[in-house]
Amino acid sequence: MGSVRFCLHCGGLLEKGFLFCPWCGQELAEKISAEQIIGPAFEELTRIAAKTSLSRLDTCLLTLDTLEKELDDFLLKRL
Repeated sequence: MGSVRFCLHCGGLLEKGFLFCPWCGQELAEKISAEQIIGPAFEELTRIAAKTSLSRLDTCLLTLDTLEKELDDFLLKRL
């Protein structure tokens, strides 16, 4: 089978020498850099990680607010 690569448009498997993708018909670039293949996926993963981190921070903030209220209520009852 030789050298194998993937179509940037549809992700279909391509053999070396194909000028057009047999799956989606798009014309293929002769040279594809690793950045072209990995870049968009890495950017999406970075976006998801940031969103997840913000969600976790929001959860921690809500938990801390609840604990602070419970502590205030406890201390008021003890007085």
